[in-house]
Amino acid sequence: MNLYNLNVDNSNIGGYLSSEQIDMLSIIQCQTYEEIISFIYKCNQLNGVFSKKNLQDFVTQDLGQLKRNVFKKYQDTLVSHNSSKSIIIDNTLYHLGIKREDIEIIKRIYTYKNIEIITYIKEYIKKKYSNNYKEIFKQAHRFISTERDQNKMPNLYDEFILLNEKLSLFNTLLIGSGKPEVVINKFFDENNLERFDFYFAKNDLDFALRNNKHVRFHSLLTKGAAESLFTGKTKEKILKILTSYVKVTIDFVNEYNSTHRLEDETPIINSIDLFNEIVSFDKNSQGVYYNIWESYYGITINDLCNIFEYAKTHKPQGVSYLYNEPFLENSERRKKVLEVLQSIDSISSGLIDTLGSQMHITFRTNDEQIKECFKDFKFLQKTKNINIQITEFDLSLSETETLKTIGYRPEISYEEVYSMKKDKINSISSIINSSGVKLNAISYWSLTDNLDCNLERVRTNLLNKGIISDINQVPTVCGGLIPTFLELINHNLNL
Repeated sequence: MNLYNLNVDNSNIGGYLSSEQIDMLSIIQCQTYEEIISFIYKCNQLNGVFSKKNLQDFVTQDLGQLKRNVFKKYQDTLVSHNSSKSIIIDNTLYHLGIKREDIEIIKRIYTYKNIEIITYIKEYIKKKYSNNYKEIFKQAHRFISTERDQNKMPNLYDEFILLNEKLSLFNTLLIGSGKPEVVINKFFDENNLERFDFYFAKNDLDFALRNNKHVRFHSLLTKGAAESLFTGKTKEKILKILTSYVKVTIDFVNEYNSTHRLEDETPIINSIDLFNEIVSFDKNSQGVYYNIWESYYGITINDLCNIFEYAKTHKPQGVSYLYNEPFLENSERRKKVLEVLQSIDSISSGLIDTLGSQMHITFRTNDEQIKECFKDFKFLQKTKNINIQITEFDLSLSETETLKTIGYRPEISYEEVYSMKKDKINSISSIINSSGVKLNAISYWSLTDNLDCNLERVRTNLLNKGIISDINQVPTVCGGLIPTFLELINHNLNL
């Protein structure tokens, strides 16, 4: 099978897996009935899905078919990413064991009154379930209600079998379960130690350990945290929360690395994305890119460096600290990112040792942009001794390009797209090799054509614009490292 990987001299290869995908792969990796039952007991997503009798009857079933059934049950716990808030809330509360009449009350009040939903749910559940509300709050944080990256797609089991077979491609896994919005349980008050919950991180790290993979821990400062945790809070409150979160996270990493080792006796976590996407994606009214934290909350780079002082003084041994940004092929945005990196280094010298370029690109990204980008990377590497990583690489069709591949008489066939993709990959690889930049790691984001965040984004945007009426009108944007859609085409041609 062809792989659409960069042909550069680097042996540190990573792949991104969400917590849901790690759970699904864990199901596939179960070798005995005991292992699948143990997984179900430990997996919060499947809490209450199987009765005691169901579990007892497992041994009467074929193990292969049983794993398919458990995989499907896991998918069924998720609702579509474009579901209404009412459906998402209903799904969550149902899996928490909330009574149907209480679910309807919560949904009705949420629908007709302007109430902040988390605050209302907290107070309602504390009152109606006073004996076990803390356990409900804990389970609520550990339940994933909404699917992402096509995790509900039919026939996905076989794609995960293929992905499991290809795990040997990677010696590092990029996991996103270290983010503030994943660790901080909004249902608990700020002075409650249960507020910081590393359930997902622990599960994901244990999976990496079982598969003898290093981990890049992603990411301690995210826009998602700004949107889900900090809206309406003062600057002082946000700084306090983030300072506490950074401390408990660095302590967690140090503890996990000290007690878990790979087969070569090296620690599991070998790099951490401290900063992620500080710079805006779009220009402001003055026509410039800006620090989103300063724009939204008045939080300066100096404030951010103070938050991460604990991370600097308690840095885990053998771990790199990254500043990770996308769209560095854009010269104006790259200039702003490099200014931010310089500010971080001036305020807290040595805090960041690696710049990560995500490289989510499309065929519309021209070679000259990539050449200029790597020219700046070479200068940075030479003058500042900064490591350079490609941290989230994928190459997919843009919305405009996607429209040329769909319809009754498409302008471009998918066979042509994959040929173009191969040429583009070769061109990018040549640019990187010629630049003189020494990459110390490459991580791939969209590992197959179905497990591709670009596909979800393009479909959603085209639906919202009314250009398509059904997501199946866009079967792929060809973004995967493993070209599973191409394999499907070839399979059908050979039938």
